[in-house]
Amino acid sequence: SCSYFKHFTPGESSEIFEVTTQKEYSISAAAIAIFSVGFAIIGTVCVLLSFGKKRDYLLKPASMFYTFSG
Repeated sequence: SCSYFKHFTPGESSEIFEVTTQKEYSISAAAIAIFSVGFAIIGTVCVLLSFGKKRDYLLKPASMFYTFSG
């Protein structure tokens, strides 16, 4: 959707400003948000599995998943 704003100044020609929504940015932001939530969920699963049976080696991947989600 486009919007046109006309700016009139006395004695000068009018300037037309076109404002468009950039769908590429909103789609990429949504994709990044979905990946971020996914990484946070995987990190949470790793943390929960590490507390269950004392698997401390899962804490490093969990921290990396949390870092990626940020």
